[in-house]
Amino acid sequence: MKSGNGFLWIAGGVALVLILMIWATDMPLGIFGGGPAKPVAGKVYELTAGNLATARRNAPVLVALFTTGGNTAGVRMSRGLDSLAKRVRDRAIVAVGNLDDEPELAKKAGVGELPAWVIYSGGTEVSRATGENADLSIDRLIAEQTGAAP
Repeated sequence: MKSGNGFLWIAGGVALVLILMIWATDMPLGIFGGGPAKPVAGKVYELTAGNLATARRNAPVLVALFTTGGNTAGVRMSRGLDSLAKRVRDRAIVAVGNLDDEPELAKKAGVGELPAWVIYSGGTEVSRATGENADLSIDRLIAEQTGAAP
């Protein structure tokens, strides 16, 4: 092996390691980074009280907060989240928080009435719809905040 080839092998190996490190730390599952999963366009992001701040950093984020116990509006809201995430994937992230599983999430999000849609842009709340028909307002809210209908 010539010395010129040795340098190419070393440079190629370093480049490969750097590419793998960048890829691993940007993975949505956060397996290698050790941190919480990152929101991914086109997929519903599961919210917890601990990762709400991470979700709000992405702009804009449509957050659905609901309970399923005895709440038909919340169940209705949760059914269409996958299709909504696919429809708005080029404009927004869709995140969901089931308050049956994460009761602290409502307090952190400042939500008193359920179900609720909260839209964050640039880390701050820009719009909100609450109550029995909150899911019926989401198309209007998306159009107002992203400039296009879903």
